[in-house]
Amino acid sequence: MTDHDPQHTGDKVPRPLSSEQTQQGQRVEGKPLERPDPDTETVDKVITPTSIKELEEQTAEIERRLREAREKGL
Repeated sequence: MTDHDPQHTGDKVPRPLSSEQTQQGQRVEGKPLERPDPDTETVDKVITPTSIKELEEQTAEIERRLREAREKGL
């Protein structure tokens, strides 16, 4: 779905506002995020958390190796 009203911020926006900012009438700049494609939504929900978890594991491994290298003075 690509037909967006640029003034409509909806629940999902590129830059979230705090409730205080919203109460003061501030609006989000830019266009709202698009709704998920119903044909791929289920797969996206499964793949995304898995991908994030794998990336977090890789990052933890890199940090562990970096700590070890620093301790050895490399």
